Amino acid sequence: MKINNINFLDKVHGCWYGKCLGGAAGAPKEGIKKLIDISDFTEIYNPDLPNDDLDLQLLWLDVLENKGYEITSCDLADAWTEKCWYTFSEYGYFMKNYMRGIKPPYSGIINNSFFKEGMGCPIRSEIWGIICAGRPELAVKYAYLDGCLDHADNSVYAEQFLSAVEAMAFFEDDIEKLIRQGMKYIPSDCKLYECFEMILSMQDKPWQYVRQEALNNFGHPDFTNVVQNLAMIVIALLYGKGDMRQTINIALRCGYDTDCTCGSAASIVGIIKGYSNLGELAGLINDYFVCGIDVHRPSDSIKKLAEDTVRLAENMPEIVNLDLIYPTNEGIEEAKKVTEPVKWRIYGPYYDQLNKPINPDYPSPHGEGCVLPDLVCMVNNEAFLEKEYDKGELAYTIEAYEDLIDIEGYIRMEGQYACMAETTVVSHEDKRVWAIIGNNDAFSLCVNGEKLLEKDEIRLWTPYNNFCLIDLKKGENKLSIKLLRRTEKLKFSIGLRIYNGQHWHRSRWCTDLKYK
Repeated sequence: MKINNINFLDKVHGCWYGKCLGGAAGAPKEGIKKLIDISDFTEIYNPDLPNDDLDLQLLWLDVLENKGYEITSCDLADAWTEKCWYTFSEYGYFMKNYMRGIKPPYSGIINNSFFKEGMGCPIRSEIWGIICAGRPELAVKYAYLDGCLDHADNSVYAEQFLSAVEAMAFFEDDIEKLIRQGMKYIPSDCKLYECFEMILSMQDKPWQYVRQEALNNFGHPDFTNVVQNLAMIVIALLYGKGDMRQTINIALRCGYDTDCTCGSAASIVGIIKGYSNLGELAGLINDYFVCGIDVHRPSDSIKKLAEDTVRLAENMPEIVNLDLIYPTNEGIEEAKKVTEPVKWRIYGPYYDQLNKPINPDYPSPHGEGCVLPDLVCMVNNEAFLEKEYDKGELAYTIEAYEDLIDIEGYIRMEGQYACMAETTVVSHEDKRVWAIIGNNDAFSLCVNGEKLLEKDEIRLWTPYNNFCLIDLKKGENKLSIKLLRRTEKLKFSIGLRIYNGQHWHRSRWCTDLKYK
């Protein structure tokens, strides 16, 4: 398939315009995890906001123009750490890993269990589909080089799927056929493939019903998680039937990561239709994009961006050698060891038998006159945040290469207990930092003997459950955490981010501290 046999520039222009328009439509409702009651996206769209979905692809374009076609994942990673400040979720964990010496594909896996299947890389697929138009196999390879920086598994598959669909969309306008052909480029036993199969089998149902079934089967508490959001994209494409307005409106109304879903779906429709066939939609955005990172194009014109990427596609060599490195369990362990671990000293466990009186309104379980504990006390322990336990001897020393502290791998007893985790943080200067905490049970955090944060709660673990500011002094700082386990598992993580006067979500992780 030859790109000079089609109106290639018009289709590329339609792709980038769709990306910008969809992102502008979805950004005002991003993160709302319910059906959004809106009649048309034009009521809310905002084209003046920068969007990481486009920004990072502008960065990749810069890398291609300066490095050529045979790039590596590290070429992309180097450009990111130099020119992109984005530290959100998986982006931040990638940067933390890479700045500590962990290279792709392990930079997307280590310390990234919660966000490794986010939407951050599928939204970067269009550039690979464009420069590899008609060559989906090559687009999939580029997508892997990109996706493994900060993701793994279904997120990488999603970027590969979208890049393949986009590469084929220049020559195929049947959306269902494109989806089925794109599925050939992802593992048939992954969740993403299973989700697509389910959606394709339900096309006789209303899209709202299909959306709910996708969430019932593949939902996740993080609004950016990839499988549920790729479901929204596929639903919007199938039910939008090639109409960009309808496609964007369905993706928007589905909720969740709406700037991503609207942008990706609209870019595919833009390829199929071409910019010249978008009608009145073509006038909704003036011919410019807004970039939020340190990338400077010769022009901020969407049309010029299309011309630049067309030039790359037209000059793409017939043979391109790309070095694809796939992760292994052994490789993960080796990659961790290039970093200095956090050294945790664990004391405990501490526990008491549950103390609960027998209900006098019911017959005694032990017979009259018996003073044995109630049965619930015989099968439960209890532990308390406020109770001062005798610390006793050091129980375990853990070298943690991730923010998660693997206490469960050392304290083997079952049931409820408390324990103490301590480490010494060494700073080369007085420094204020954010402590970012993931917990699924109660904890109390002290730094240099001062209690800074205490939460008595049981919840789902995520790495972002709690946070507070810490003032580290120059030299050694004692960090001490009391932890409770009152359910089947204890899961706790803590990481430190730079405080620069902004919310921690907008700052990099600390990589210059030492632990002993």
